[in-house]
Amino acid sequence: MSSTSSRKRKQQGSTGRSVLIVIGVIILALLGGYIGATVRGGGAAAAPGSSAAATTPFLDGIKQRGELRIGIALAPPLTAKLKSGKYGGPNILPLENLAKQLKVKVTTVPAEWGNIVAGLQAGRYDFAAYLDPTVERSMSIRFTDNVLTYQGVLVVPANSPYSTAEQILSSGQPIASAQGSAVGSGAKAAGYTVTDLPDYTGALTAVKAGRAAAEATDSPTAVGQAQADPDVKIIVPDPIFYQSGAAYGVPANIDERSLQVINIAIATTQNSGELKKAFTEVGYLEIDNLGDLQKQ
Repeated sequence: MSSTSSRKRKQQGSTGRSVLIVIGVIILALLGGYIGATVRGGGAAAAPGSSAAATTPFLDGIKQRGELRIGIALAPPLTAKLKSGKYGGPNILPLENLAKQLKVKVTTVPAEWGNIVAGLQAGRYDFAAYLDPTVERSMSIRFTDNVLTYQGVLVVPANSPYSTAEQILSSGQPIASAQGSAVGSGAKAAGYTVTDLPDYTGALTAVKAGRAAAEATDSPTAVGQAQADPDVKIIVPDPIFYQSGAAYGVPANIDERSLQVINIAIATTQNSGELKKAFTEVGYLEIDNLGDLQKQ
């Protein structure tokens, strides 16, 4: 084993530890400010807007339970079923870093796109992973800052007669998507006839079986499917029919200080390069760098 490989592992380990240290310092500072204010105030009720009023009941509940629960619907490679059988993926890396600083374990809860919001509302988990902020969803839950941004695309058989989104739309043929997905809703709004299926795997199966002309999905999921199956290709719509950021869904009644801490954990993991590295390791490609995966 070369000394270069050894240095690389040390550098990667150092980067990960640095990210956790930064998140930890920020969390301690925010929580410490509240504790200090409470001591100075003698435990008396704080006036609105004072630092003592800025408690973190949402994160405190997670710490007391000893468990940070994440609802995950499958959209490989960013959210996927791992070899262990559990759900995970690089999308939840900021939450895993946060859990380490809170000194709690991470528990992932399987969900589907059609019920992931309902599961969050019912208290089955604390976060809903890889969730697009939409007006409809924001009526019942809240969202963190975006973890990434992406574009809606179409996945077709490699031998499909269609090479553009306009051709598919003009054909009047149905396309398939995951039920409850924001991409599917965007495709419907753009005029496509959409068949809703439980997940993107089922949607792609419908395409390969000839029951749908294309699958409407997010670009990271499409990349994962095309990398795993050379018999399908990606069409990038022009004009774009859907583009969004993907965030974490959180309960509607989350307190502002807890939300601030979570957003800082997201930003820290992004700014360190750790999140981008994790995306790269699972084969994620940007929309303008699809190469042979794109339908010609």
